[in-house]
Amino acid sequence: MRRPWNDPFVLLTAAVFAGLLLPVLVQDGMFMDGLLYATVAHNEANGFGTFWEPRASQLGLAGLRTFHEHPPLTFGLQALWFRALGSAFWVERAYSLFTALITAGLMAMLWRKLVPKDRPERDLAWWPVLLWVAMPTVHWCYHNNMQENTLGVFTTAAVLLLVLAREGRTWVPTLAAGLMVFAASMAKGVPGLFPLAAPVTLALAGDRRLLRALARTLVMLAVVGAAYGLLWTWPEARESLRTYVEARLLHRITEAPTVDSHFRILGDVFFAALGPVLVAALVLLAARRKAPLPARAGGPALAMLLTASAGVLPLMLTRVQKSFYMAPALPLLALAIALFSAPALSTLLGRIRPDAALSRGIRSFAVAALAGVALASVLLFGRPSRDADMLHDVDRIGALVPPHGLIASEPGHWARWNLQCYLMRRHFISIDPEGRGHAWALSDLQAPADSLRWTEVDAGLRTLRLWQRRGP
Repeated sequence: MRRPWNDPFVLLTAAVFAGLLLPVLVQDGMFMDGLLYATVAHNEANGFGTFWEPRASQLGLAGLRTFHEHPPLTFGLQALWFRALGSAFWVERAYSLFTALITAGLMAMLWRKLVPKDRPERDLAWWPVLLWVAMPTVHWCYHNNMQENTLGVFTTAAVLLLVLAREGRTWVPTLAAGLMVFAASMAKGVPGLFPLAAPVTLALAGDRRLLRALARTLVMLAVVGAAYGLLWTWPEARESLRTYVEARLLHRITEAPTVDSHFRILGDVFFAALGPVLVAALVLLAARRKAPLPARAGGPALAMLLTASAGVLPLMLTRVQKSFYMAPALPLLALAIALFSAPALSTLLGRIRPDAALSRGIRSFAVAALAGVALASVLLFGRPSRDADMLHDVDRIGALVPPHGLIASEPGHWARWNLQCYLMRRHFISIDPEGRGHAWALSDLQAPADSLRWTEVDAGLRTLRLWQRRGP
């Protein structure tokens, strides 16, 4: 049954969702990791590199000419968007927005499967989406084209399929969930495997049928194993995956820690969830004052919490941790918080008449906010949100230096990954910090001129100097 008091809050959630994502997504400039991923996908779309042998630049990265920092699926999917939409700066941002919308839709579907049909809070599918997108880690990931965006689609879909599997008598949803886990692992590697624990976590919080849950996990493992077994018979796939595991995955785990403590990720989760938990706590307190609370759906909330934990706690096994690694588990954590607080929220909202001043005010505010977000997005479109001077210089360089070539640079420029990636993503120009036989060169502003070999080109640069080799 449709509840009219719910409509203003659906609009409000849409306004918050759009407000936290669109004004940044329409601007130029990006965090280095996401820029690197966009560069690799853009190269693949334009024939520089392949699905199994993606390329970041002509000289490669981390001692490898091909790019194997991660498995190739995310780059392959984003490359399809570049092939379809071209090379504009907004293509990777449109892809990120698409993954955000898909994840939000999957969360709403999960909500309607977890909340019984006879409960009024079943219509509050906007509530977990609102709590989720408000988490700083979440909207930061979508702003910056992180691989966790794609990974989160597959892991959330896998959990949804496993919830569906518990309702039916067929094993088809379990097999499909296995395929989603395989896709998740091909998108980001080991972190994509955490839905394998979902059958057990769902059973622990629900019907306690652990043997059947273990059987589902084994079926999913068999699907993942069979998929990789098939890939292993394909020489290009085998070599690509072997390089990823041996040269990058094992190396990073053993030799490239990013934090001092195994427990760092727990602090990241705490701060990511702090805002939603406080809001949910306020809802519970307000509802308790108004009327006795109905029985809570504790089982589904616990199921989502345990499943989210399966996506976070294994990260503690290594000291290779970054806050955004936990992002694929955050939709499930938001669902857990929302499920726990939904009966209280339903109690509060049920007291609001559709024609009440509060309801009309929220609706008017949401509509005005959506209009404001649309206007701000139009006005900000294409403006730099970061690296403004570098973006200016890169485009000036790209207007003079032919694409698909190498440009000499100072050794220190190799570590300026944003410079490398902007040049490659926007103009297919690779830098060579050791090359001296190229027709063009870059230097810092303070670098002395070499009047015997180079002539400085007046390109109006702000942070660099551009040089062209003199003729013989």
